[in-house]
Amino acid sequence: MNILKLRILMLIDKFHKATDVAEALQIKQPTVSFHMKSLEKEMGVSLYSLQQGRIMLTEAGKRMLPYAKQIISLEQEARQAVDELAEESQVLLQLGAESISGTYLLPSILAKFAQQFPECRIRLEIQPPDTIKQMLQQGELDFVFLDDRDPLPEHTAAEVVTSDRIGIIRSKNNASKAVDVYRPDMLDNHTWVKYSGASAIDAHSSLLKPNLETNSWEAVKQAVGGGEALAFFPACGVQNDNSSGPTVEWLPYTEATEVDRQSDCYLINIVYQRDTHQSMIQQAFLNFMRQEAQKFKN
Repeated sequence: MNILKLRILMLIDKFHKATDVAEALQIKQPTVSFHMKSLEKEMGVSLYSLQQGRIMLTEAGKRMLPYAKQIISLEQEARQAVDELAEESQVLLQLGAESISGTYLLPSILAKFAQQFPECRIRLEIQPPDTIKQMLQQGELDFVFLDDRDPLPEHTAAEVVTSDRIGIIRSKNNASKAVDVYRPDMLDNHTWVKYSGASAIDAHSSLLKPNLETNSWEAVKQAVGGGEALAFFPACGVQNDNSSGPTVEWLPYTEATEVDRQSDCYLINIVYQRDTHQSMIQQAFLNFMRQEAQKFKN
């Protein structure tokens, strides 16, 4: 027994003509007749009778009618439940970010977006650049955030969100001491903490012989803030730092432009698949990020 046979039973009771039923279901009249006979054969009784050119339900057909209506109603409820689940999945925003933007740039921005779109659930994956690029290409992420020093995946578009600078952090307790790091050959005169993951500071950190390495930006900051070590660090990770622990200050690295011809400035981009249909929430997020980018420019 299938839903179509039960729909035909209901519509025969309404129209009493196979042609009208066929028109309502947008199928051919012989198909209606076929399913009528198939249901009778399946039930083992006669469900229809022809009376003065009209098709009427037999007593068995009349008894079956309320059950057919109930089954069709349940089928409609099941479809509605599945549709609602599909709509819920459409408001899931899946994002990926490299370590700097994922740790320091995005959290406050995503909190503002969540306030404007409370129906949206947001998932943020903070992973190495190669990992999030692969996840984007496989359709596991809607948008990813990468710095402009990392090649973009194929068939993607990128828009600038903000710019940032690479400098050196030291403990604020040592702010009165001079820091002689104005040339690369002076770097070995200091104790260094290094972020060990892939990031925009790689070209600068490659000059160091670090005493401590960690894959946590905050651990780098804590290690520097609690002693006399230095570290190359993104400026956005120090701005608006209201932590109660050891504090650090950020200093520009004046010779940065001479380090492997790398500038101390870099861009953070939002990257997404080109020529791919975007859901309403994805379009809303992209427009929101464009507005945030304008704020950064101003």
